[in-house]
This record gives sequence, C-alpha cells and structure tokens, in this order.
Amino acid sequence: MAEEGVGRMTGVFAGTFSHSLDGKGRAIIPASFREKLGSNFTMALNSSIEALALYPQEKWESVNEQLGRVRDTDEEGMDYLRYIMANAQTEMEMDAQGRVLLPANLREAIGLSRELTFVGMRDHIEIWDTAAFVEKTRKARENFAALRRHVNETY
Repeated sequence: MAEEGVGRMTGVFAGTFSHSLDGKGRAIIPASFREKLGSNFTMALNSSIEALALYPQEKWESVNEQLGRVRDTDEEGMDYLRYIMANAQTEMEMDAQGRVLLPANLREAIGLSRELTFVGMRDHIEIWDTAAFVEKTRKARENFAALRRHVNETY
C-alpha cells in the first residue's frame, strides 16, 4: 500500500500511513519513520492498550526508567508493570525491506486485522487496526473542542 501520510516533522514522528500485514505477520515500517526508529527498538502495547507502540531505544530507556520507580511493595503498580513488561518485545529489528514481525500475542491483544494504520506520536509510533483508528479519530473529531480545552488546561 502506498504511504498516505504527511510525513514527519524534523526529529519527530508525525503523520499517518496505511500498510497491510503480510501472511507471515510482518508489517512494513513507513520509510519516513525508519531512520528515527533506529535499528534496535522496542514494541509494546500503547498507554491505552488499544494499539502497538514502537519506541526508539532512547525513548524506551526513558519509559523503563519511569517504570523502575514502581516499588516492589506497590501491588497495583507491580500489576501494571508486569502487564507492560509481559507485553513488550525488546531488541526488535527491521529486515532489509523495512519489515518487522508483529508477534501474534501482541496482534491478538489489540485485535489487529490485516489493514494497519501507523501513527506518528512525536517520540514513538503507534500501529492501529485501521477500523479501530477510524473510530478513534471520529470520536476525537466529535469532541475536539473539549480535547483542546483539556490539553490547554492541563499542560
């Protein structure tokens, strides 16, 4: 499938791209994302556990540092940490064609079908099932004024 996105801003993942999952469970990383992602990255569930997240090594180290603050005696925190780490694949690599294997357990966890949408999220990439992303986008568009107000008031 052709890349449909607007590309990326300098040093930042941005835009959306559509690709299909192949019969072996591989997806082509959009060309404009490959260099920034790097040759060694981590794949995990995103923060809402609705999509996969691809983290460049530096960003994953930052995420891991934050997760490292969870104390062993914090049962809820440890449950969260356990879920995140059990559903993460470190030291992922692309092949020469820019493809990456999306592990079956992660594809099943978020219900990925054959049609995928890659979304640039500033410092990482999300991989959505296209139908789920279309619905998420529709809801965001309907509630955009409230979302903007939330961001302005919170940050």
